[in-house]
Amino acid sequence: MSGLNFNISEIIAMIGLAQCVYLLVYMAFRSGDFRRAAVPFLYFFVLAAAFLMDFGQRFLLPHVPYYAEAQWGAWFCGPPLAALLVYQLLHITRAPPVQAFWVLFLIPVAWFAARYMALQDQLCLMPDHCPMMHEWLIVMGIGAGVVSMLAVWSRRDIVAELHSQKVGKDRYWLVLTLILVNLGFLAAMLLGLTPVMAAADAEMTRKLLGIACAYLAGTSLFRIYPQAMYIINRAAAPAQELSAGEMDIARKIEHKIEMEKVYHEPGYNRADLARELEMPEFAVSKIINLRFGKTFPQLLNEKRVEDAKRLLTETDAAIKIVASEVGFNSIASFNRVFRELSGQSPSQYREGKKAII
Repeated sequence: MSGLNFNISEIIAMIGLAQCVYLLVYMAFRSGDFRRAAVPFLYFFVLAAAFLMDFGQRFLLPHVPYYAEAQWGAWFCGPPLAALLVYQLLHITRAPPVQAFWVLFLIPVAWFAARYMALQDQLCLMPDHCPMMHEWLIVMGIGAGVVSMLAVWSRRDIVAELHSQKVGKDRYWLVLTLILVNLGFLAAMLLGLTPVMAAADAEMTRKLLGIACAYLAGTSLFRIYPQAMYIINRAAAPAQELSAGEMDIARKIEHKIEMEKVYHEPGYNRADLARELEMPEFAVSKIINLRFGKTFPQLLNEKRVEDAKRLLTETDAAIKIVASEVGFNSIASFNRVFRELSGQSPSQYREGKKAII
């Protein structure tokens, strides 16, 4: 009995599926507040389903009713879900509102429209087994994808603002990645309906774009910020010394640090924080000391060093650039604080990590 022989397309689908499963497992174990991680989780779950159905197409398509339509739905749900994920990235402190989910209705509308158009052809009496139905599904799916991307375009002003903000540039590039990958997917599907590109090549292209999306978006989400993927309430047991009002202020301070990453701004200090919170500096100091058990400068420097360690490990950026990116005013202060908190210099830390790798 001969073993299973997988073709290149199926192997690529397995690679994409493995990437998506890894991301889903990561999110499942690292998301404290799942509401904010729901959109990226749903995005990669549907992408995983698309890869899985591509992998099983040769074995299941002839035997499972509506398999091709389910496969179409999984792939063409990508642009609407990407629009929702972009909204999540633009408004990182909250999940998309219910009204933002209207884009998901584009897919069933596209299916009904494709079925209606296929039935207009007298030779297509059974749309489920009619090549015309498949072509109309792609056409209507492209239309749904274009509308989804237009929804993203309507927020282009917010996207542009991200690029101008130091703490928003990472999210800006992630948004741009999602847009370009999904536009590439729609373009490939359109070309697959023309003599320019064979249908099999279009399907291969969408798989490669899906893998690129899973890798780039996933890596960025892990590297840039923990908001959507690593949302953990670090204070499950609130300090008894803080009142309800002070606890609310403490959560705002955590938001400033974890979400807005104010520590990336050189010179940001307690006075700046107090002014933004509209309260006296001594009151801010009290809350920080009770909540975190350290001073505000200590808190900021710890976060800066954490980010610096990541950049030193994952990039080849010069140490001076790393210091500037994480919020230090000078290379001297960066070296001093880094050594105090880690016991070694930035260059020694990088060399040690590279030696382990």
